[in-house]
Amino acid sequence: MQNRGHVVVIGSGAAGTSCARTLAAAGWRVTQADDDRWGGTCLWRGCIPKKSLYQSALTLRTVRDADRFGIKAEPSVDWQSVLAWKWHSQESYAGDQEALAAEHGIEVVKAKARFVSPDDVVLGDDVLTPDYIVVATGSRPVLLPIPGIEFADTSEGALHYPEVPASLAIVGGGFIALELAGIFASFGTKVTVLTRPHRILDMLDEDLADAAVLRLGTLGVRFVTGATVSAIKGQPGALALEVAGHDGTESEPFERVIVAVGRRPAVDKLDLEIADIETDANGAVIVDASLRSTNPKVWFVGDAAGGMMQTPVASHEGWAVAQSIDSGIPVPPDCTAVPITCFTIPQLATVGLSEQDAKSRKIPVDCSRITIGSTGAGIITGETDGFVRLVTSAETNLILGCQIAGSSAADLIYSAAIAMKAGMTGAELGNVLAVHPSFAEAVAWSG
Repeated sequence: MQNRGHVVVIGSGAAGTSCARTLAAAGWRVTQADDDRWGGTCLWRGCIPKKSLYQSALTLRTVRDADRFGIKAEPSVDWQSVLAWKWHSQESYAGDQEALAAEHGIEVVKAKARFVSPDDVVLGDDVLTPDYIVVATGSRPVLLPIPGIEFADTSEGALHYPEVPASLAIVGGGFIALELAGIFASFGTKVTVLTRPHRILDMLDEDLADAAVLRLGTLGVRFVTGATVSAIKGQPGALALEVAGHDGTESEPFERVIVAVGRRPAVDKLDLEIADIETDANGAVIVDASLRSTNPKVWFVGDAAGGMMQTPVASHEGWAVAQSIDSGIPVPPDCTAVPITCFTIPQLATVGLSEQDAKSRKIPVDCSRITIGSTGAGIITGETDGFVRLVTSAETNLILGCQIAGSSAADLIYSAAIAMKAGMTGAELGNVLAVHPSFAEAVAWSG
C-alpha cells in the first residue's frame, strides 16, 4: 500500500487508538506515542477498574438480598480478591495493546511528547516532523486549590485502596462521586457526599437524580448540599473538612477524603504555545467542528479535546479525525445521540433531550413515564422504584430523548439511542415488541 504521509498520534487510549488504526489501515505511516501504560485513561484509571469494583459491590448486594428469593447466604468480603478481580478485568480487556498496535502497522514509541515548534514534536530524544499530529492525551482529575489538598485522594487513587475505609468523605456531586459512593457504601463504608450545588447530580432531571439519592440513602450515604469545602485538616486516617456555610468544620473525622469534582484535558505539559495552538481563558484548547486546532497540522481528540468525556465518543472522534486527515475534507464527529450512564445504585442513564432541558429551552414536548415495577421483570426481581421516561416532540412525536433509572439502565438506554438515531417516533417505538418478561417492556410501553 502506498504511503499517504506521516501522522504522529500522542496517546494510546480509545481516541488515539481509533485514530491510529484507521489511518494505518488507510496507508498512512503512523507513530503512536505514550509514556504511560498502553491503553489510556478508561482502561487503567477510569471506566474499567471502576466498573469492576461496581460489579463486585452489586454481587455483594445480590447475595445479601438473596433471602427473599429463598436463598440462604451470609456473604463476607475478601477485599484483596476484589482488587485481584479488578486487575484481572483490566488485563483481560487490555490484551497486549502494544503488540496489537504493531500488528496494525503502527510504530509504537514509549516516550513523553511535547512540541518544539508548530511543525515538530519531540518523542523522547527524537524530533519528528510529521505531516499531521493528533493529540489524544486523555484527562486527569481536577484538584481543588485548598489547604490540605495533599491529604485527599483523587477518583483514580480511590480505585486502588489497599483496604475498605471505615469512613469516607466524597467532595463532588456528579457522576464519579455518586459512582464511588455506591461502591464503597455497598462494602460497608460510612459515606458522606458534599457538593457545592444545592442538588445532587444537578445536570440530570431531579426525579432521575433522586432515584439514586434515595436508594443510596438506604445504604447510609449522607448528602450535604450547598457545601463549599475550603480546607482539609487533620492527619491521614482522621481528616476533617472545613465547610463554608455548615458551621465551619465537619465534626466527624473521615478515614479517607476523595475529591471528585470533574476532570480536565491533560494537555498542559505539551508546550502548546510553542506550536501556535490557542487556548481559551480556562486553558481549554480551541478547536473547530472537526476538532482541528488553530495550528492546521494539529487535531485534538477524546478527553484532550475537552468535549464529552466518554469512551465511545473518544473512539468516534478518533475515527472522524482520521477521516478528515485521510480525505482532506473536514468530517465533524456526530454526537447527536450519545447515551451516558452513571453506574451508581440504581444505574441512571440518559440520551438526548431531558424534560428539564426541554422546559428551560421552552421546547414543547410530551413525556411518558413508565415505572420498572409495572413490568413482569420488575415484579419478579423485586425492582420497583426505577422508571423509563420518553421525551417526544409535541408536534411530530419524534423521539427527542430518554431517561432511565434502574439496574439495567445502561443496557436499556441503547435502544432509545438507536430509535433517536433512526428518526423514530414514540408510536413507532411502541410498536416494536419487547421480550416478556423483561425490563425492555418499560421502554416499549413508554412509546
